[in-house]
Amino acid sequence: MGKDTVKYKKIALALSLCLIIVWIALGTSASLAWFTDTSPTLRNIFHIQNFDLVVSHRLDDGTYEELDGQTQVFSDEALYEPGYVQVVYLKVENRGDGAFDYKTAVNVTGYTTATNVFGNTFNLQEYLKFGLVSADTESELQAKLAERELAKEKSVMPLNDYSTDISRLGAGETDYMALIVRMPEEVGNEANYRLDTIPKVELGIIVTANQITDNG
Repeated sequence: MGKDTVKYKKIALALSLCLIIVWIALGTSASLAWFTDTSPTLRNIFHIQNFDLVVSHRLDDGTYEELDGQTQVFSDEALYEPGYVQVVYLKVENRGDGAFDYKTAVNVTGYTTATNVFGNTFNLQEYLKFGLVSADTESELQAKLAERELAKEKSVMPLNDYSTDISRLGAGETDYMALIVRMPEEVGNEANYRLDTIPKVELGIIVTANQITDNG
């Protein structure tokens, strides 16, 4: 009943910041020339390939902008209410000369607690759903999310720690991803804030990559 008697207040700035952190985990992937006594002229060379991972997000005009640790990718103008869906498109590029496996993880890095219309405190991330869709090409990704209903079907995970399966990129290759955040239609006034404090969620995106060695 409360759902019908109180008008739902749209939530602005619900996802105001998306941090991109690229961590290159090289481990023992470097190739090297082993020490030997057979030739006094042999140099002991430690060599590592050019490792260049770039993550970008798509702008309104269709171009891509490279991300850094403070890039904002979710719109401040988004007004979250039951049924609202927002999609952000990312591009992951291997600009180096060696292949690598990479994994994308998303987690909540900060949030603002608010008070709902019943006078109870709540955290917005408890009422949002998340999804991450990947594809080899931009057109393939667009096809997967061509309709709003498709985006809803792909965003069913709780908005907390989440990661994709490990993907592989060869030298010069590119992957495309879509981050989806939505508020389900069934959310009621338990997530409808009052007073002056607007609930907010900050997301962190961590891309980890491991260089591939060819032992064959």
